[in-house]
Parts: sequence; structure tokens; C-alpha cells
Amino acid sequence: MNLTYHSRNKLMQTFAHWSVPKDFAEPFYNYLVFGYTPGSCFTSVLANDFVSAISRSHPSNTINAFKALVGWMRDTMPVEAYGSYEKVAKWTELNPEQRRIILEQTGLVFTSKEEIVKILKDEPSVEPHLY
Repeated sequence: MNLTYHSRNKLMQTFAHWSVPKDFAEPFYNYLVFGYTPGSCFTSVLANDFVSAISRSHPSNTINAFKALVGWMRDTMPVEAYGSYEKVAKWTELNPEQRRIILEQTGLVFTSKEEIVKILKDEPSVEPHLY
């Protein structure tokens, strides 16, 4: 899926709102937009498998970072993209157009038409600061 920086910044701003660390946000962005599997720990988080998530977590990951991530997930993520290993597998199998429709419907990215208008109007877009 091709997104302009306007849509990328819109989606990344949702992570900043919850203070999700950048090293957590990037794999989730790639999962939502491109359907890439975010690694064993984050796949377990997406599947609501806390035991596997923690056992597969890097030692430098903090509970506060996981709390921020889970808050972001419950507040922001499309319900089609998390909740079980089956949902995670289905999300990764969607084609780019299917993922984009869901992301547009949930307000995480702009529609293609909205992106074109923003580009033609030369509207500024600021990349959010993630920690």
C-alpha cells in the first residue's frame, strides 16, 4: 500500500498520543500498513497471549512500554487486526487494498482522494516525535 507522508504521520501520531516507544510503533505500523508479521513477541501481544509475549520479549522492554502499547491497541487498532492468532494471520493475508479500506474506515489514514488534495494544497505535515 502506498501512503503519503500525510497518512503516515496521521497514523504515527496515534502512537505518540499514547507515548508508545518508536521501537514498538514501527513494527506495528508495518504490520497494519504492509501486513508484515511484527516478530514473535509482538505477534503474541496482538493475539492476547501475555505469557508468550513476555517470555519472548527483549530484556530492555518495559512494562510501561507494554502498557502504552496495549492502551494504543484498545483505543486505536482496528478490531480485525488483533485478538487472536487467527485474526493476526488473517490480517497478514489481506491484500493492500483490503487493509487500506479498513485503515481508512477507522480513521487511521487519509483516503487516496484526501491525500491528493493535501498534496495539491501543499498542506504541511509534521512527523510526530516518538521516544
